Amino acid sequence: MKKKKVLIISENDLLKSSLLKTGYFSDITISGSIRSKIPDGINILIVDDRTISYSQYMQDCFIYFKQVKSNFYIVSDQDKYLSIYKSLSSYGVIVLPPQLTNTQIIQRICEATVDEDLHSKKVTGFFGAGSGCGVSIVSQSVAQELADITGKNVALLVLSGSEGTDYVNTDGGSYGLSEIKDRLSNSILSPEELKAACIKSRNLYILPGEKNISRIRHYHPEHIEKLVDLSLETFDAVILNCGSKVTGMSIGGLNSSGPKYLITTQSDRYFNSFRKLEEQIFSHLGISTTDFYLIVNKYVDSDELRSEVDLAKDYRMHLSGIIPLVGYILSITAERDKKILSELDQYYRNSINGIANTIADKLKIEILESKKSSSNFKKFIDKLFGSGK
Repeated sequence: MKKKKVLIISENDLLKSSLLKTGYFSDITISGSIRSKIPDGINILIVDDRTISYSQYMQDCFIYFKQVKSNFYIVSDQDKYLSIYKSLSSYGVIVLPPQLTNTQIIQRICEATVDEDLHSKKVTGFFGAGSGCGVSIVSQSVAQELADITGKNVALLVLSGSEGTDYVNTDGGSYGLSEIKDRLSNSILSPEELKAACIKSRNLYILPGEKNISRIRHYHPEHIEKLVDLSLETFDAVILNCGSKVTGMSIGGLNSSGPKYLITTQSDRYFNSFRKLEEQIFSHLGISTTDFYLIVNKYVDSDELRSEVDLAKDYRMHLSGIIPLVGYILSITAERDKKILSELDQYYRNSINGIANTIADKLKIEILESKKSSSNFKKFIDKLFGSGK
């Protein structure tokens, strides 16, 4: 593959070194100002708004929109992102949103410019349309099932803003983010220390969330990226419980994820809540709802409620799972006994198994021969919507 020449207009020297490490680019030049004429043969122009303002960019770089094949503009201001995105996208400029780490910026540039199948990280994120829709129980159930059907070591990182131990027995030990935060921040956390901070359930390693509510605001996307990268070195796959609230933790988790799943129910309350979140926050962070697959939790088959097909159309997402509503007594029993619902209800487990099989396929993880089974749900979904994204 012929390597591409890059010009970066930015004060961020890490962009150049990070691009070089990928091995896909050559002759990478970085400058702190716009030149009157860019060098010949430049394939990619990357401009940082901290160096060149939007108004100056439109004035000085407009000529390059057609001259250079791939133009990128990095936006740091969340309030300005959406209007800049709408303006520059019409010229074919790829606008990179705020709160991306350097690594995530480089990843998006590679995805847009490298003509080959890039290796995707084995990370899956779960987010909820609102509080109480079941992100914790679903993400833990799927993570456990994924570990069981593949025989691989799977990590579940709780980034929801709560400890997330309602369905796991901690035995009074010292576990979770609280135990490793300082070493994580200083980049001295080892794989062995990460494993020791997890609660082990067969092949699943659960890292509980931050215990101290007041410390949650001190977690930034960069911390979560470090945690995810170390987890990928330590485990075969990573599942992220990103909760249902927008924090540095959850945004870092979503930006670090490959496949993303939105968990909702048939309640209009969750649909309205997610639409506000999409319009007021996600759209300003460059997070598109089309990046999500939909899981309908607590599903009841009733003519009085919206069907799974209608919900998928309303949310504008590919339907990936339907999980039935279980009885109140069973839910309370699961919390009391510290068990996930898939251990107590076969219908629930069948639904979770279908989702775990789909995720294994997306992450290119082999399922154990003894665990392989035809998924009637997957066949039903493929028939309705095609094979998906």
